Amino acid sequence: MIRHLARLRSSEVGASLPELLVGTIVGVLVLTAVTSAIFTANDLRLRAEDRGQFASDLAVVSMRFDLDAAMATASAPARSQTSATPCDTPIDLGFLEAGASVRYRTVAGSPRGPLWLERVSGAGSRTLARNVASCSWRAVADGSGRLTIRLTIALSGATGEAVSQTLRGAPRLW
Repeated sequence: MIRHLARLRSSEVGASLPELLVGTIVGVLVLTAVTSAIFTANDLRLRAEDRGQFASDLAVVSMRFDLDAAMATASAPARSQTSATPCDTPIDLGFLEAGASVRYRTVAGSPRGPLWLERVSGAGSRTLARNVASCSWRAVADGSGRLTIRLTIALSGATGEAVSQTLRGAPRLW
């Protein structure tokens, strides 16, 4: 019985220190790779969301601006603005909707937050795009000498993604 107990005590059961170190290192490497893949996938998802939001915002701005610019009157204050002007100076298109002139402008979306591009009329304000990094507009003559309104808008996302677009509206009465 004593021999049997001595033999059990001297047997090599368990892992040695080098085996434990190798196992720990392999585990850390696997955990690092998995964590890196998760963070990379999350970053790519956020960037794709920013791009999708940009596309959506620019589609709305383009459609609404195209429709409203076509309605601009010959006496619209926007017609005389031939130098680039920031969008915090409203683009007054000169036609009325619900008793007030239709205008485009940028406003602070929240205290110290990004700018929003809004369409303002007698029917109320409607936000067309958020996260506006910069916006400017002016009346320019096209190749035939006819005036158009050029709106240049840049959007930026939380991930650092950015996009810039120049939109042109052709007033029928100019």
